Amino acid sequence: MQFLLVFIIVTSIIYNDVGCHADKTDGETKFLVLEDGNMEPTILDCDFNLNDTESFLTVKWFRNDKAIYQWIRGSQPAPIPEFKNDVDSSYESSKDPNKQYSSLALINPTISSTGDYKCVVQSKTDSDTIHKSVQVIDFRNKTLKMDRYRIQNETQLECTISNVFPKPTLTIVSEDDDIVKVVANDPLENEDGYFNASTLAVVQDNDDDIDSYKCVVTFDGYSQNLTFEHVTQSN
Repeated sequence: MQFLLVFIIVTSIIYNDVGCHADKTDGETKFLVLEDGNMEPTILDCDFNLNDTESFLTVKWFRNDKAIYQWIRGSQPAPIPEFKNDVDSSYESSKDPNKQYSSLALINPTISSTGDYKCVVQSKTDSDTIHKSVQVIDFRNKTLKMDRYRIQNETQLECTISNVFPKPTLTIVSEDDDIVKVVANDPLENEDGYFNASTLAVVQDNDDDIDSYKCVVTFDGYSQNLTFEHVTQSN
């Protein structure tokens, strides 16, 4: 019998509609797929709308309710010292003096950049708050494999992936619809915050043709495919 294994990682990005008004949630989630080497800054815009901007204006950004950046109109912007390596404070988002440094430019992203962000804008008599969400995806140092075992009259396939973020979901797919049982184990988080996961499938393999199976790894909220394929064949 010939045996063919195909491995595929599926990742994707879904962007939702954006809402914008006082103390509002921006429906768009920024997805960051980490890459080796330098990455372009990720820009979170603060699309505020105030009736009063004559007196003074302050813009403050928070991540998970912790202040990371502040700008007071007429002064140079400044990240909170703890986050000076996470924010490019020189980024100018607009020529409008009321919005010149209002955006947040994230640099050197890590999985810790994942979180809920909010921009709080205040003047003497008015205020506005915009909420945004950032999700980091990292599989640069992943290990992905599928093993095949013959146990008595059963053929078992085990797909495993390690060192990915965020929590993955694994699915084993057969072109012949010969999978009779699937056991998915809960992903485990390691000490670095990355995840390992495995899924076991029992297949009914009674013919002599080439059998093709796919190990599909998905991350919640994704649909644009990034595919990694490995093929093995045995008699």
